[in-house]
Amino acid sequence: MRNNSIAFPLFGTAGGSFIPVFHFLYGEGPIRLAIMVFYLGLIGMDWIAGYRAAKIDGSYASEYGINGAFRTAFLLLMPAIGHLVDVILSMPDIAFGFLTIAFASHIWKSMTANVIRAGWGKWVPEWAMVRVSDELDHKVARARERIKRKTDMLNDEDKGA
Repeated sequence: MRNNSIAFPLFGTAGGSFIPVFHFLYGEGPIRLAIMVFYLGLIGMDWIAGYRAAKIDGSYASEYGINGAFRTAFLLLMPAIGHLVDVILSMPDIAFGFLTIAFASHIWKSMTANVIRAGWGKWVPEWAMVRVSDELDHKVARARERIKRKTDMLNDEDKGA
C-alpha cells in the first residue's frame, strides 16, 4: 500500500475546512447536520426533477440553469442567516428553524411540481398534487414562455440566414 497518495491530504484538508465552516454557518450537532442534509436533499431532488422536466418539455435553457445556481446559493444561505440571528440574539434555534422550514416548504412544492412535469406523477399522492397545483401552473406557464422565446429566436435566425 502506498502512503504517498495525494487523496489523504486532500480529503483531510477538505474535511478540516468544511466542518468548521458548516458549524459556523448552521451550528453543531447531529440533528443540525440531519436537517441540513435533508434540506440539501430536497434542493438536489428539485434540481434533478426540474432538469428532467425541462428536457422533456423542451424548455431547457442554460440561462435558466445559471439563475437556478444563484437561487440555490440563496436557499443555502437562508438557514445560515437564521442560525446567525439566533446566535446574535441568544435564541434557541428559532430563526434557524423558521427559515429552514419556510424555505424547505417552498422547495418541496417546487420539487413536487417538477416531478409531475417530468412525468413521474404516478408516485405523487393526490393530496400533494392538489397542494402544488398553483406551483405546477406557474412552472408550466414559464416553460411555455421559454419555449416560445426559443422558437421565436430560432425563427428570427432562420429569416436572417
